[in-house]
Amino acid sequence: MSVISIPKPLRDVLGEEAVESFIKIINNVDNENRKEAATKADLLQVKTELSGQITLLRWMIGFVLAINVSIALKIFFIH
Repeated sequence: MSVISIPKPLRDVLGEEAVESFIKIINNVDNENRKEAATKADLLQVKTELSGQITLLRWMIGFVLAINVSIALKIFFIH
């Protein structure tokens, strides 16, 4: 957790109670942002899912290319 330092002139204007409330609000926002941040485990899971989808896509493209090549061979070379 980071340390928040409020300058003395601002403390004098706001007062100690307002400054403490302000610090609590900043800490709550920081904690909420940390909860929503992606963890290494989240990123690893996404990487694994994408890797599987890319593998499937490669197989699908290969299958479509093989079909197209066989059709082209049939049309041009086998009458």
